[in-house]
Amino acid sequence: MTLALALPPTPGEVAIGILAVLAGALVTSVSVFLARRSKNWLHYVTAAGGLLVLAGLVGQRTATDGTPTGPWNAGISVPVLSVRLDVVAAIGIIVCLVGITLTLLFERVSVDGGERPPPLVHRHLEDDDAV
Repeated sequence: MTLALALPPTPGEVAIGILAVLAGALVTSVSVFLARRSKNWLHYVTAAGGLLVLAGLVGQRTATDGTPTGPWNAGISVPVLSVRLDVVAAIGIIVCLVGITLTLLFERVSVDGGERPPPLVHRHLEDDDAV
């Protein structure tokens, strides 16, 4: 009986993982900011996809012999990067792309620039404490 030994990740895999988590966090935060600023709910679809990517990357596990494969254990091989991608992260990437596509298709564009969203106003903390 031979058990599969989990190999530690290589430095390249660690770098790709860090960059992917940073990209997912950036997509999520920018999408929520744009949804708040433009009041377009389609940006939240992209943010949900970014959260799925983050959940898939952070919760990634490797499958060993004798264990059942679930949504966190099964994976998709990416041939160019030679890494294995979770099903949850792959679904997150698809949802992200669908959100970006829907936003680009249905975003209202003003040629004259007359309908700009109002700028965000940040107040000083002392203004909140004044009675």
